[in-house]
Amino acid sequence: MKALQVLGLLLFFVTGIYAQTDSLKAEKPAHTFTHRDTVYLEKLNTSGNLMIAGGVGLCGVGAYLIYEGVKTYNTPAAPNSTDPASDVQRNQKQGTLYLAFGGISIAGGIVLGAFGVRNKLDFKTRKRWMELQSGVLDSGALGLALNF
Repeated sequence: MKALQVLGLLLFFVTGIYAQTDSLKAEKPAHTFTHRDTVYLEKLNTSGNLMIAGGVGLCGVGAYLIYEGVKTYNTPAAPNSTDPASDVQRNQKQGTLYLAFGGISIAGGIVLGAFGVRNKLDFKTRKRWMELQSGVLDSGALGLALNF
């Protein structure tokens, strides 16, 4: 009885392994990759990293502008001012401009970061298509290489 259970469990695992390898083979692309594809992958990776960093930077600048905008908007008139109403109005206009440019900067940072994330995901998806070749390579030498 135990032998039958072990045999059934072994059969279950073997069919699961074969099912996984078949699905992995169906996932691979039909064409062979060239040097141009590897350069494209590097450009995707680099541009993705730079776009994400730029997006984070723009969001940081936008947050600082919003902070300064709120601080400027709420600044009262100077005590020795001749026209305190115009000083308050000027501070509110300047604070509003800071807030507007801060919001635009944050929106631009989010969009730039989203494009960067899209490039990184595309890079990682294409990188999964690489195949490991070991032993005698296509060039005839012994070694280990990643082929596209």
